[in-house]
Amino acid sequence: MSIAVLEKHLQNVIEAPLDLAVSPTQTELRIKAIVEKLHQLIPPRPFTHVASTTSTTHSRATLLSPQDTYCMGDQLHVLLKVRDHSGRRKEYDGDFLRARMSSPALKAGASGKVTDFNNGTYLVSFTLFWEGRVFLSVLLIHPSEGVSALWRARNQGYDRVIFTGQFANGTSRVNTDCALVLNSSAELCEYLDTRDQEAFYCSTHAL
Repeated sequence: MSIAVLEKHLQNVIEAPLDLAVSPTQTELRIKAIVEKLHQLIPPRPFTHVASTTSTTHSRATLLSPQDTYCMGDQLHVLLKVRDHSGRRKEYDGDFLRARMSSPALKAGASGKVTDFNNGTYLVSFTLFWEGRVFLSVLLIHPSEGVSALWRARNQGYDRVIFTGQFANGTSRVNTDCALVLNSSAELCEYLDTRDQEAFYCSTHAL
């Protein structure tokens, strides 16, 4: 699923910025709802070899209904059919694509809209906002398998990310382990971000 489609789906969940007057419990429920929605929109895409992932070399982009000239405000549509490194058509969605239109001479640029048809085919639409020659690009930021792997790693790695916090009292200094999820039998100090109700923890040491 493309990023544009993902954002559209999340609009139903994220209706307003987080309110500082909202209780931590309500904030946690909203965050949980967003994460659960992301779980649904980023399905697992396991792969055993890089050859089965999206290949820019084998994928094909076609300009639909090409014309010799266009007018400002016209739409350009590019049909993208993606294939893997073995040349096989991909039949599922989820590639992270970034579409750009630019005119270096004018120092102008704009983003294109990516529509994901959920079958390995994408429609990339550009609006011609200015006169002159334009250059189009569609970049594969991450293949769908990479997006899935990054999301999986994001959800599995919290307990393995630890950093060192230094606490000072006058001339005394103490270093201690800190993390978002800290597996420790020692008493923990909680440091809460009041804006979004996220916290990290440090093991306690007497100074």
